[in-house]
Amino acid sequence: MRKKLFFIFTILNSYIFAQNIDFEDFKNNLKSSFTKKQATFLINSNSLKNYYSKNDFSSYWIDENGVKSFANDFINIVKNDPVYKNKTDSMFKLNLLESMILSLDENSADFDLNLLKIELFLTEIYDRYSYYLTNSTINWKSFQEKLKEKKDLHDINAQWEKRALNIDRFEVLKNASSENSTDILKQTLDTNYKNHEKLAIIIEVLEELAQNGDYIKLPKFKTLRVGDNSENVRFLRQRLAQSENISESCDNDIVLINNQTDITNNISTIENENLDSQEDISPKIIACEENFGDDLDEAVKSFQRKHGLLDDGIVGPSTQAFLNKSAKEKIAQIRLNIERMRTLPRDFGNEYIVINIPEFNLKMYENNTKKLDMSVIVGEVKHPTPIFSDSMSYVVLNPTWNIPKSIVKKELVPKLLKDPSYLESQGIDIYTGWDRDDMKLDTKDIIDSLILEEGDGLENFRVSQTPGSKNPLGKMKFMFPNKHAVYLHDTPNKYLFKNARRAYSHGCVRLSEPNKLLEILGNENKNLESTKVVEILEDSKEKALNLNKKVPIHLIYLTSWVDEDDVLQFREDIYGYDKLQKELIY
Repeated sequence: MRKKLFFIFTILNSYIFAQNIDFEDFKNNLKSSFTKKQATFLINSNSLKNYYSKNDFSSYWIDENGVKSFANDFINIVKNDPVYKNKTDSMFKLNLLESMILSLDENSADFDLNLLKIELFLTEIYDRYSYYLTNSTINWKSFQEKLKEKKDLHDINAQWEKRALNIDRFEVLKNASSENSTDILKQTLDTNYKNHEKLAIIIEVLEELAQNGDYIKLPKFKTLRVGDNSENVRFLRQRLAQSENISESCDNDIVLINNQTDITNNISTIENENLDSQEDISPKIIACEENFGDDLDEAVKSFQRKHGLLDDGIVGPSTQAFLNKSAKEKIAQIRLNIERMRTLPRDFGNEYIVINIPEFNLKMYENNTKKLDMSVIVGEVKHPTPIFSDSMSYVVLNPTWNIPKSIVKKELVPKLLKDPSYLESQGIDIYTGWDRDDMKLDTKDIIDSLILEEGDGLENFRVSQTPGSKNPLGKMKFMFPNKHAVYLHDTPNKYLFKNARRAYSHGCVRLSEPNKLLEILGNENKNLESTKVVEILEDSKEKALNLNKKVPIHLIYLTSWVDEDDVLQFREDIYGYDKLQKELIY
C-alpha cells in the first residue's frame, strides 16, 4: 500500500506549477504542462489534454472559492454507485481523492498546486467512470469470443449486439461544470431504464442481510404444499418471512384429527365433543409454524411470481433453488443487470416495444405509459433469440413460412424419410429458388430423389409452407428486417403460453395476443385499418402492409429488475449469459 501511495503522489507531482497563481496562471500552466508527455494515473496524457483543449484549458472542478460543490457531488455519485463501489481499486482512488480535498489548507504554500492536482485527478476519474457508464465493465470482446465458442463447440448461434452510445463525454462534463450540477451527468451518461435507481437501495438492504446472517438455508426435501406438516415447513416459513409479507410465527396451535387439520387453542373442546364417538380420533397437537396453511401458500405463490415460476404454491426443486440463493448471489446478479442496463440505448423512442427474453414477456409503451403487456415464447437454449435493437417497418398477414435451411435439414428431412406424405399433409411446397417467381416443383419427384440420396439435397431448394391453420407463423408476423432473420409472429400452439418457462422457438418471438398488437398499430396506420385487415385475413392470401411510422423494438436480456409496481424481480438465466458475463467483469 505504501508503494502504491508513493507511486500515486509521484504521478500527481509530475505536474509542476508555480505557486500562488490566479486562474489565468492556472490556465497557462495547465496548458504548458501538456507540451511534454506526462505519466498519468488513469488515462494517457493525450486523452487528458483533449478534455482541457476542448474547454480552452479552463477548470472543470475548481472556481474562485476552491473545490466546487459539483466536484463533491460527483465523488458521492461514484462512491455510491451500486456497481462501482464494489471495485476495491476504484474506491481506493476515490478515498485518496477525498483525503486530498479534506486536507486542503488555503494557508499552505502548496495550496494552489494541490488544487491543480485535484483538478487533474478528478478529470481522470471522470473519464474512467463516464466510459464505464457508457460501455459497462463487462469485457465484451471476450464475451463475443465465448459466444463464438458456443457456435463452434455446440452449434449454438448465440448473438448479443451491444449498440455503441454516441455520447460526447467531453461535452457532457463541460455542460455539467458550467451548470455546477451533476444532474446532466446522471441524465445523459447513466441508463434511464425504468426503476434502475431503486436497485441501489435494494443492494444496501441485501448487504445488511448478508452481514446479519443471510437468508435461512432450507434443508433438503422433495416438495412441500398446502396441508403438509413438518419441521421443514417451519424452516420454509422462516425463510419466506425474510422476503414475503408473512409472519414467522403463528397465533394458534394445530390439531390433527384423522389427518385433518383444525386450528384451535382448546383441544379439550374437541375431545369432549367426540366422547360418544366409537372412532378413535387420536388428536395430535402440532405447532402452527409447522403447518402449511393458506397464509404460507399465498406467500409461496407471491415468491414464485417474483421469480417467473408457475405460481402453484408447490415448493419443488425450481422454487427451492431460488429460495436457497444467498443475498450475496442476489447482489451479484443485480449488479450484473445494472451493467446490462447501461449497455442499452439511452433513448428507447417515444413509442417502442421491449421484449425481455428471460421474462418471456413483451411490453409496448407510448410516452412512458404501458399500452400492451403480453406473454411471449422465445428461442430454446439451442436456438437462442438474439439480443439487439431495430425498428418494425411492416406487417405480413396470412404469412407463408419459408422454412430455414437448418430446420429443413435437421427436422423436416427426417420426418419426410419416415412419411413421404408429410409435406402434402402440412401444406409444404418446394421451389427451385428463393425468389418469389421461382418455379414450383413436383413434390413427388423431389421426394423420390431425396430418398435415393438418403436425405441429402432438399436444403438446396426453397421449402415453403402455405398460409393456414398448420402454419407455425399463424395469421400474422411483424417484421423488423435484421441480419438475424428473426421477427414476431402469431402461433397456432396457444397451449404453450400456459407454461411459466416458454423457450420453445428457433429464435423468433411468438406472441400470445398478436391481434392486440395489430390493433394498436392500426390506430396509427391506415394500411392496418380493421375492416381492411379482416378482409385480407379472410382472403387467406399473403399480404405485406407497410407501417407509416417505424416502431423501435428492443430485445433485451435482464434476469433482475424492479417492475412498475416496485417489486424486485428475478428470472432464470435461460441461456447461461449470467455465468459467462460475471466471469468477464473487470
